[in-house]
Amino acid sequence: MECRRGNSPINEDSPAGFDRAPYEVSLGQIVSRFATSPERCDIFSGYLAHRAELHKMGIDRGFQWLDGSFTEDIEMLEHRPPRDIDVVTFTPAGDAFFDALGDHEINLLGGDRANLKKEFKIDFYIQSLSDPAESLVAMTTYWYSMWSHRRTGQWKGFLKVDLSPDQDADAESLLVVRRQELEHEQI
Repeated sequence: MECRRGNSPINEDSPAGFDRAPYEVSLGQIVSRFATSPERCDIFSGYLAHRAELHKMGIDRGFQWLDGSFTEDIEMLEHRPPRDIDVVTFTPAGDAFFDALGDHEINLLGGDRANLKKEFKIDFYIQSLSDPAESLVAMTTYWYSMWSHRRTGQWKGFLKVDLSPDQDADAESLLVVRRQELEHEQI
């Protein structure tokens, strides 16, 4: 169930090429590939609900990197369902934007991690693309190195989705259909 290049963060046929993690995908592709159980549908639904909150706040430009047990075949690897989806949101919003936010918005941006996991089933982080270049490179390198391997040291890839709300409604519709398909499979 992992990323389209199997367990690798690179295209092994072209190891020096640019076809590597993060693999750019659509929200619909994520539903098709990873919403394979009621638990996974719940996680993706929570993720979409959180995206809707970001969009309401005006964070609708940039991209998100997705990773964690949701993007792996954790059911086979560890004999359990995924618990959440890991998300780093890269946005051009800068200090002035963040300084103007209230407590509720700050909590939606990671100020209350326990509630984000409970309410939205996400492990969420945010990175401003307007940070100084050295800081941005350091944080991008940090996330890439964290997400290119499983905790066991095994190589793996991760996903990238556009942050704009253009695909969200279609993904919601696909998720409804997927839930119906899963319900019919259980009958």
